[in-house]
Amino acid sequence: MSKFWSSLSQDFGNILEDSDDYNVLINVGDDSSGVSSFHAHSVVLRARSPYFRTALSNDWAKKEGGIMIFSKPNISPAIFSLILKFMYTGNITLEQQKEVDLLKLLVASDELLLYELHDHIQEFLLRNKSDWLQRNFAQVQRTVFQLESAKGLQAFCLVTICEEPQIIFKAKDFTLLEKEVLASILERSDLEIEEVVIWDHLLEWGIAQNSHLTIDINKWSPEDFATLRETLEDLLPSIRFFQMTSTEFYNKIRPFKQILPPELYDDLKRFHFKVGMQLKPDYLQSRRYKGIESTMIERQHAALIASWIDGCESTSLISYVGELQYEFRLLLRGSRDGFSASTFHDRCDNQGPTIVVLKVDEKHVIGGYNPLSWCSTNTWRYTRDSFIFQFNTDYKHKLLAKFGRVLPSFAPYAINDSQCNGPCFGDGDLWMLDQFNTPGSCSCNKESYEQSVGDIFHRDSWGGKNGIFAVEDYEVFQEIENRKMTSPDFVSQELSNILKEYEYGIVPNSIKILSKEPAKFQIGLLENVQLIITITEFGFTITDIDYSKKNEGPIIENLNKCINKPFETMDALLSFTSPKFVEKFNQTLFERLLVLEKSQE
Repeated sequence: MSKFWSSLSQDFGNILEDSDDYNVLINVGDDSSGVSSFHAHSVVLRARSPYFRTALSNDWAKKEGGIMIFSKPNISPAIFSLILKFMYTGNITLEQQKEVDLLKLLVASDELLLYELHDHIQEFLLRNKSDWLQRNFAQVQRTVFQLESAKGLQAFCLVTICEEPQIIFKAKDFTLLEKEVLASILERSDLEIEEVVIWDHLLEWGIAQNSHLTIDINKWSPEDFATLRETLEDLLPSIRFFQMTSTEFYNKIRPFKQILPPELYDDLKRFHFKVGMQLKPDYLQSRRYKGIESTMIERQHAALIASWIDGCESTSLISYVGELQYEFRLLLRGSRDGFSASTFHDRCDNQGPTIVVLKVDEKHVIGGYNPLSWCSTNTWRYTRDSFIFQFNTDYKHKLLAKFGRVLPSFAPYAINDSQCNGPCFGDGDLWMLDQFNTPGSCSCNKESYEQSVGDIFHRDSWGGKNGIFAVEDYEVFQEIENRKMTSPDFVSQELSNILKEYEYGIVPNSIKILSKEPAKFQIGLLENVQLIITITEFGFTITDIDYSKKNEGPIIENLNKCINKPFETMDALLSFTSPKFVEKFNQTLFERLLVLEKSQE
């Protein structure tokens, strides 16, 4: 079939410029932009735009002498001229447009439901104008969050807030940022920027909201300070004042003491100039940046994976660019550590839940989540919580993701825990055999999970066959939940889960936090056995409290059969020859308990 798109486009352009049989008159613009009138043909407008298909109906359009008259005062003549030419010819040149006009063009194409043009403008801005977008963050943010279809630019703004807040503070229109947006930024506990810098920019923003305030505060009146206090009142609680140095407090905070609550300022003075002063529990702790040490996925991918771990079903990266609820600690990277199955088990066995991420080419990443420990048991492992996933990392499709949980009927075969192979999910859904970067070493074929992540390998352009492939690189991350150890209920639940993982199960009847530094717990087991668990960075000790010497000989007869018996998540060597006994936990248990200690820091 012959194609003559170029000449067709040119002919339709001539119709727009020279035709005298138009039946639509569109008045565009207002007093600020100027008003212009454009002639057009209703058949073209209706064919190209769902908006005009409705707007030019008998109910909407006004007719005079057989001509339909329509007004668009909110679009400037310059922008509408570009859009009208695009509707007739299918051509538009974005490189020649100013950035601010590109935003206006984006808004207009969204309103007129020109989806193809809208997506083209959005992609052009992301690929070619990222620096300008960041320098003009406030304007961009206000614009794109009013557009339901501008998901890519919305994600760009949210990722900038999460990962590069200093860019926002340095934007030339920072002081034009809406208060609600600034509040959402300041509330984050993962901003990677010094607190005193945040304070300086907050003052800059607050002063700019009141045109009568000058930069020289030596000339301020008490009323001026009161004005600034009222402006910043809702934002001050998000500042980590106690994370600043004494010098920063003296030079930066003290001059503005009139805008701080008196009790807070008094506590700050005592904290900085009185040795041993303890922080009140209601004051915010230091910010902690939680990214992910990966060369394959970004923060928003990690946040989406974390949401799946928590049971969410969304595949939208837009919704999950907030604070990570988990720390993903890198255990292995193939290009750094090797691609063999033995290396995988050496580094990843007995590490608790893990995420495996595979880079299969420049555009695609696949992977899987194992809520259990890899243990080289050479058995199938039962779980209902595992899943596999796929991301498209090409900028045009950057927001695309898919994942599938294990099918309930295949839960007994969710994980294949073979010593000879690498990570294997389901009965072939995602398998890594050995030397994963060599041809034929990996495969994806849907069997046990809701979705296939291997459909991409069946395309001819991949050169793959039957889902067989090799990785370019891969990474394995240990999942660590970012919960605080301040909740006795949480500690009780965690330690209960640990003890229940013994083959015969041990259910503690009480758990008490004795201290946090070092982390020390008292656990009650059965009738009169009280264990003390102490955890430090160097290791742990577990002893029992000897309440009386009346108990002699074994006191837990039904647990004697556990002695020297290996279990799924730990090797437990229990000795019950006297009321005093010691439990030796393996590395998996130690790592899991250590998380409880570290999460309070």
